[in-house]
Amino acid sequence: FLRSFEFVEKIADRTETEVNEEYLKVRWLEHSPPLGPLPTGTDAIARMRLLCMAQSNARAVLQDFQLLSEDDREVLATEMARTGCLGQSYSPGLAPGNVYDPPQGPAFLVYYGPAFLQSISDGDRAVRKLSALAEVYRCARELWPATVSKVAANVTVRVDMIKGLSTTDILTAIQDGDVWLLVKHNESEAFVERSSKKRLNKMIAQSQSVQILDMSCVQAYAP
Repeated sequence: FLRSFEFVEKIADRTETEVNEEYLKVRWLEHSPPLGPLPTGTDAIARMRLLCMAQSNARAVLQDFQLLSEDDREVLATEMARTGCLGQSYSPGLAPGNVYDPPQGPAFLVYYGPAFLQSISDGDRAVRKLSALAEVYRCARELWPATVSKVAANVTVRVDMIKGLSTTDILTAIQDGDVWLLVKHNESEAFVERSSKKRLNKMIAQSQSVQILDMSCVQAYAP
């Protein structure tokens, strides 16, 4: 966190995205133990951001990122590379092509996403947390379809309710008969919520914007 302050000053002369990209690269190169050369390829930005989010769990998260399904990896690579800044993109080749041509939005800030990745308990796996995170991004995009007109917009997706839960805890809620939802509260904010099916039906009847999170996706990866 403190390491970021020296980079903030650079915004006076450079774009926010240029400064952020430099910061991500420095964090990768300064990681201990070393992670090797800077990542390349269309998921590079996602991997560098995940490193910063996961902190002490960074190595496990980065290793398990490669175990994700192709769809989950693509979702994370795409959504984590959107800048939410007009006319700004990360360096070519570090994100999927559809992020650049044409640039679209809104971009998503998963509030408490770092806390979610930092709380990997014994018996849980980073790959399961990553799959759940990809599902949150996937449902957020359903609520806010990507459009050119929203390229400079940002939406906060709050995962407060699951930030400290293991994936076993998340699945237990489903086994108990509840569902996990992503509920749109306004045009710039959505919350992950645990809900009864009765409450869900009421929300649907009231035409509330909501997506059912298919958290059973984590079962594709053994605990």
